[in-house]
Amino acid sequence: MMKKRATIKDVAALAGVSPATVSRVLDDRAEISDETKERVRAACAQLGYVRNAAARGLTGRATHTIGLVVPDISNPYFSGMVTAIEQTAAAHGYRVLLSNSLRKPERELRAIDNFLARRIDGIVISSVSPQIQARHREILGNLPCVYLGINHGEDCSYVMADNEAGAYAAARYLLRMGHRDILFLGGRPTSRTRELRVQGFRRALGEAGLTGRELPSPPDVTQMRQWSYETALELLNGSLPDAIFAFSDITALKVLEAAEQCGVRIPEDLSLVGYDNIAVSGLPRIDLTTVSQHKFQQGRIAVERLLEKIDGSSEDTVDLLEPELIIRSTCTKKTSCI
Repeated sequence: MMKKRATIKDVAALAGVSPATVSRVLDDRAEISDETKERVRAACAQLGYVRNAAARGLTGRATHTIGLVVPDISNPYFSGMVTAIEQTAAAHGYRVLLSNSLRKPERELRAIDNFLARRIDGIVISSVSPQIQARHREILGNLPCVYLGINHGEDCSYVMADNEAGAYAAARYLLRMGHRDILFLGGRPTSRTRELRVQGFRRALGEAGLTGRELPSPPDVTQMRQWSYETALELLNGSLPDAIFAFSDITALKVLEAAEQCGVRIPEDLSLVGYDNIAVSGLPRIDLTTVSQHKFQQGRIAVERLLEKIDGSSEDTVDLLEPELIIRSTCTKKTSCI
């Protein structure tokens, strides 16, 4: 019986490293320690592993492929951004490999490893948390990388919108409409994005001598949309605030759904603002007032910055986009202010 040919995964298991690390050792990459190289080469010798000729032929050649890791492609915000990334990459002759982390740190790290094994030229990442992002450097080495969003340190290239400024503008708008009892609804308490939006919300209300109310989701909630709907039902069956500022458009859509169930009229009984400006927010029957983060522009810029790095630039770049308040029909002035 013919002996099964050893694979790169076999070598990785024996050496106690990832398949991507084995690949980088075989390329004699400088960022890998001598001790790791020796361990991997010993495992190759023990197993009789011989690298595939096609894989060897890729050494030193561009693949015109970039990796993309996002938390959840089912979220319309990320699906819109991914579309812009794919379109921009294609315009420059690159294809995109996509992976969903599902907001799980181990999935994010595994996705990066898998992309490296496929010899991508660079990677765009929307990380789960700054703590996980801090572990990327030891995996990525010198691979060109650009981050999306807020979950990263300062020593990297990133593209993001100013969450605090966007929330400040939305809260100021509600105040100008005469609302005083304003509730900020949703977002996990551990979320850096929520933290920045709440800062903007508090700043606007503080300037008006108000404090507002805040109701985050539980930190361990798994069905965020269901939590948003059930919480909105409870709120709308009680004493209504003047306005709700939702953490996201998805949260705001669940408030609209609950309002219809409870017979609460928006905006007549309750003003509502979302955040993200996802596609469905502008549909006629929804027409949600929201904050745009310019997700398509973020995606385009991220690819352009990544291609600059692939072409040899070593400069870290920071692109902070100014959000835009999109005024539609889910807010109205308080009766006493008309």
